[in-house]
Amino acid sequence: MDQERRGTRTRSRAHPLLARVRRALPRPRAAARFLRLLERRLQGLEAVASGADAKRLLLGPRDEARARRFLAARRDAWDDGDETLVRAYVDGWTRPGEDTSRAAVRRLAAAARTLAALEVRPETLWFFLWEMESVLKGIRRARARQP
Repeated sequence: MDQERRGTRTRSRAHPLLARVRRALPRPRAAARFLRLLERRLQGLEAVASGADAKRLLLGPRDEARARRFLAARRDAWDDGDETLVRAYVDGWTRPGEDTSRAAVRRLAAAARTLAALEVRPETLWFFLWEMESVLKGIRRARARQP
């Protein structure tokens, strides 16, 4: 009997970037709240990139503040090379008529998968997460302006 028919719930497999970030941390337990937030963010990105409602991104100022506090301590760690690598994946053009928010989410999701597969420096991960929060903040603001 399959799990759906038995009424049990399966836990989705953790995003590969989450494991990379966890390994990059000297004390992952101290970052447990941030890692839970990151797990929700990455699941939301993948869901929205696959066509789910943008509300799955769990965008709120409280979560944003938590992420920024965590990443602010690492802000001076990355360099221009880290920024260039991340922006090569995150920045992109949007076709006329294309939903710019959804396109940005698709690029973020693809970048997260790619960076998880590469052997990048922890500093590259920190910059990607900082940039991801910036993009998500822009999406949240754009949604707030919509009628």
